[in-house]
Amino acid sequence: MDFKNLFREFLDGGWVIPVIGAAGMIARMLTYKGKVSIKSFLRNVIAAALLSGILWFILKDAPISDFIKAISYGVVGVVAPEIINGIIALAKKFEKNPDKFLKK
Repeated sequence: MDFKNLFREFLDGGWVIPVIGAAGMIARMLTYKGKVSIKSFLRNVIAAALLSGILWFILKDAPISDFIKAISYGVVGVVAPEIINGIIALAKKFEKNPDKFLKK
């Protein structure tokens, strides 16, 4: 994989993907009925943008329609905190007992 070309493609149009993810999180936060601090709002929007950007790198050359990819970027943005919490929980379980995960 040529990272220079990948970076160039990101600058040419992939940069909009984190914006889609962030927009998904902003929509979620705007429909939330409770109070949200500015810090929490910014943290969630940045996490959504980062995860959508990571997904762009993963799905960039996948043989699926661009429409499905766009939906995926938005959905990942909406559920970004849950994805991050799930990865952290999985990593903690792995840390406690790595043999359990490696034997399966």
